[in-house]
Amino acid sequence: MTFNFTIPTPGEALAVEFDPGETVIFVGANGGGKTRLTVHIENNLQDAAHRVSAHRALLMNPEVQKISERQALSGLRFGYTGDASHGATVQHRHGHRWGNKNATHLLNDFDYLIQALFADQSNTSLKAYHRHKPGADQSEDSFEITKFDKLLEIWNRLLPHRQLHISGDNITVSAGGVGGTYPASDMSDGERAIFYMIGQALVAAEGTVLIVDEPELHVHRSIMAKLWDEIEATRRDCGFIYITHDLDFAAARSAKKYVIRDFSSRPIG
Repeated sequence: MTFNFTIPTPGEALAVEFDPGETVIFVGANGGGKTRLTVHIENNLQDAAHRVSAHRALLMNPEVQKISERQALSGLRFGYTGDASHGATVQHRHGHRWGNKNATHLLNDFDYLIQALFADQSNTSLKAYHRHKPGADQSEDSFEITKFDKLLEIWNRLLPHRQLHISGDNITVSAGGVGGTYPASDMSDGERAIFYMIGQALVAAEGTVLIVDEPELHVHRSIMAKLWDEIEATRRDCGFIYITHDLDFAAARSAKKYVIRDFSSRPIG
């Protein structure tokens, strides 16, 4: 499977191709049309794309009402959970996820992300119980780990001084695993940003292109490269597109790289 899309330029359209496990970076100054480019790429890739806007809310509520995994993933990907007879599709994305303003709408999907992670934990744990309970028809020696487990593995390598405690319906934090805990909603902007980006990658559908506008947002420079190394390593089935004005970030990563000077999705000429 190869991902491909085209970008209009003053000359011939630029064809961009890359495979799962590969990265493309677009770098440009503020006001150069970077966000408009992300919208253009998302529209080109349709179902294969999952775009995380630079204008994103990082309000975290682990006690959000729990819903089904299907509803949570539909809400996360399209902004609409669907109903019993009609599921959400990419046609819902413009109006629901982006509020009919693809380039400027505040992305507010942290609740859906939390709901998707808890639903995965519930469903995965239930499958393990049925496989291993006494008298089960098929008992297996191994079992599937949850996406929360995977998130914790990455988190602990990045932020060993902050311990996440995940129960069946809540997330709390402690400093160094000692002392009292506090709500995950009280984590710093950087910590919530790290949790959010790891979670977004883990719940993405297989073969997704993750389009991340300003991947450096709120993340401390000392762990930024390691964060994206970890995320890319855990989702080698996905492609990654980063749009940034951070020259150091762009220079440090192995990727196909392009410079944006002034992008407009309108026809040229």
